[in-house]
Amino acid sequence: MTHLFAKIAIGMVTTTALALAIAIPTNDLANAAEFNFSWEGDTGYSAKGSFNYDTTTAPSVISEAGLGATKNLQSLSVSFFDPLSNLINSFTPVLSGVSNYGYLRFKFDNTTEKIFGPFDVGKDDELPGDTWLNNNLALIDEGFSDEVLTKEFGFNNRDVSGTKQILDLSNNSVRVSKVPEGSIIVGLLAMCSLGFTLKQKFNPKFKI
Repeated sequence: MTHLFAKIAIGMVTTTALALAIAIPTNDLANAAEFNFSWEGDTGYSAKGSFNYDTTTAPSVISEAGLGATKNLQSLSVSFFDPLSNLINSFTPVLSGVSNYGYLRFKFDNTTEKIFGPFDVGKDDELPGDTWLNNNLALIDEGFSDEVLTKEFGFNNRDVSGTKQILDLSNNSVRVSKVPEGSIIVGLLAMCSLGFTLKQKFNPKFKI
């Protein structure tokens, strides 16, 4: 079952990277700001992702919540890993300016280049393998007053039966780093290459 989730996740990484590379027009790249973000829990579970937005229309604070057309974010992707750095799952909550994650909470100050406030990224359709990272501010913002994390951030996952489990907790903040201009497509192509490599590892019969 673990290998099945891994195969699905690898396929999603490859497909999403290709879709993003094709969908971003060349003229948009000149005005796009891209950032990587990462978080690590106290027991070693981690999340890594990236997001981008159009600098010509973005306010000083990027703020997104819920489903549908976003205000500023063009894309947001995130991958989740276990303490041995094995991929658990990967999702794209925002693609081409549209959010497909109902619990999305995201705030970014593009002056200080820091993520702050309510934070909830990933996927939770109450299905096995769904994984997401959120914080107490997001839970309060969503009205879940009966659910409080013992620490600021929680790494959540649904097991094979779809039952929610909190795999890790931490007061560690989400770290952000800016991607140098001109490297967005290079990064997406690298993701594609990684996906194909992992596909070959899990399925030796797979040919590029």
